[in-house]
Amino acid sequence: MRRSHSIRTRLLSFTALLLLLVAVGQLAFGLFLARPYFLHSKKREMEYFFSYLRTNYSDNAQQLYALLRPGEDGDNIRVLIHDGRHVVYTSRPMDGSAPDFPPLPVFSDQTFSTEPEALELPFQGEESMLCLTGRFSYGGGERYVVLWVMVESVESSIALFNRFSLYILAFVLMVGAAAGILLARSITRPILEVRTVSRQVADLDFTAQADESGSIRELSELAGSINRMAGHLSAAVEELRLANAALQRDVDRQKQLDQMRREFVANVSHEMKTPLCLLQMYAENLKNGVPGIDRNEYCDVIVDEAQRLNQMVGSMLELSSIENGLASMEPVPLELGALCRDTLSRMAPVLAGYQVEGPGCEPAAHVRGDLRYLEMALSNYLSNAAAHTPQGGRITVTLDRLDGFGQVTVFNQGAPIPENRLERVWDSFYKVDEARTRTEQVHAGLGLSIVKNIIQHHWGSCSVENRPDGVAFSFRLPLDETI
Repeated sequence: MRRSHSIRTRLLSFTALLLLLVAVGQLAFGLFLARPYFLHSKKREMEYFFSYLRTNYSDNAQQLYALLRPGEDGDNIRVLIHDGRHVVYTSRPMDGSAPDFPPLPVFSDQTFSTEPEALELPFQGEESMLCLTGRFSYGGGERYVVLWVMVESVESSIALFNRFSLYILAFVLMVGAAAGILLARSITRPILEVRTVSRQVADLDFTAQADESGSIRELSELAGSINRMAGHLSAAVEELRLANAALQRDVDRQKQLDQMRREFVANVSHEMKTPLCLLQMYAENLKNGVPGIDRNEYCDVIVDEAQRLNQMVGSMLELSSIENGLASMEPVPLELGALCRDTLSRMAPVLAGYQVEGPGCEPAAHVRGDLRYLEMALSNYLSNAAAHTPQGGRITVTLDRLDGFGQVTVFNQGAPIPENRLERVWDSFYKVDEARTRTEQVHAGLGLSIVKNIIQHHWGSCSVENRPDGVAFSFRLPLDETI
């Protein structure tokens, strides 16, 4: 598998390699190329010096001295000028000793060229020199010029150059290494930051932001792209989360509906099973003429059970139409106090045998609602109260104005509802009495569910609470102050 390296390692490696190449190149130049290069340069200097001398030559001692002085002092070139009979000028060593002349050739036109070239010649022992012999015409005669430089001085200059180059190389290596480290840090810092942010984004953490104010434009643009990507991903993840939450709610709702549907079927089957069995049994006895039966009593039972089934089916149809929005509700201005009194008066036969107390002359509570359905809701409350109140017990209807709502409460004396079942009393076919004991009233467990659906369609709410001596059912409707 191919090994990977960090950008900082690559940058430092590249810097080290570059510095190494510089060091090797400088060392190779000092060892192998410096001497030929310096000798070649010195030859060019000598040839240029000869051309300069030929152009500006004069036998005047002072002028000649001024002319030759720069080459002698600056370039360390020694000069001998001869006119063919005697020496016109010769350079002397700086210590004032007698000059050391190179082996002079015969002063002739063949030996001294007008376009001379500097050559390396042996001098004494292992020493050598660069020597140039040339001539030019002056004042009707010839001037023979010999220029020479000891190679030893050139080599000392090369040694000095090499030594100085080592110092420069050491300095360049240190500065280059420091610059490489700083450069690597300046480049890798934002990259490492972007890497950290990208890892957090990969872990679905979108809080971190990469720095977009870096000095390197490309890295700043990369940081900006990472930040924009993180923002888009954050929005997408949030949308996905909300969609998943909505989907989960839909799934939970569907499960709840399925559960309610199964319970509804089971409850309907249970509620209809008993009256159907009674109808079948009593009808068969009548048909078969079983001796000793009271035919009138059997007919009364058949009528009662048929009425029970009819009312149950009616309640189921009513509940279904309300839940599915099929019920046609026509809101009209109503006064809740009058609604309570009228409903109590209409249900007086059902409430006979109980101590019933209705609302007095409280301040008017005006609402908008469908009279028939609101009377049905209150009637179901009263029927439920009668079904759970012992004979002679108290049933009280009260009306209150609370924070912009009118609240109707139906209280009945009797056993409290277990706290863990209070919220389930609004479910269809739910009965606190799980044994489903039959009573004289038609009580299939649909009344409270119908109440809740009616009140919700009037933008109100229902509640139930246990009190020390009984249970109170309430519903609230928003008041209409314009009535």
